[in-house]
Amino acid sequence: MKLKRRGFIRLITVGTVGVAAGGYISFSDFDDLVRHIVTEDTKTLNIDPEVIDRFISDAQSKNMWSGLSFSKKQLIKWSTYLNNPLFSLPYTAKYNRYRSGIVGLFLLSTTFFQDKMNEGKPI
Repeated sequence: MKLKRRGFIRLITVGTVGVAAGGYISFSDFDDLVRHIVTEDTKTLNIDPEVIDRFISDAQSKNMWSGLSFSKKQLIKWSTYLNNPLFSLPYTAKYNRYRSGIVGLFLLSTTFFQDKMNEGKPI
């Protein structure tokens, strides 16, 4: 099968876009991803965005994410960006465990449980 010029250009374009998207996901800031995860999973709660920013800065200062290896962080990044209802990536159960662990740490750092999980009360 001969590859014609248009096919070659499409192949190169798709490859370039794929490499660029992969680089963006791989080298994106983990703290921004944590902010996205916490915001998305707690959107039904009355949370001031400043509280999430304070949590992330505390996590940075205490090196909270040092327990997550590079591969675990990459699993969280790729799964967050690429999971969708049509198909799921491998290790979805691990990803869900890591994601709920991050949100759980955030909620434990707030007054949510002290207020008896009252969703209407500001956190």
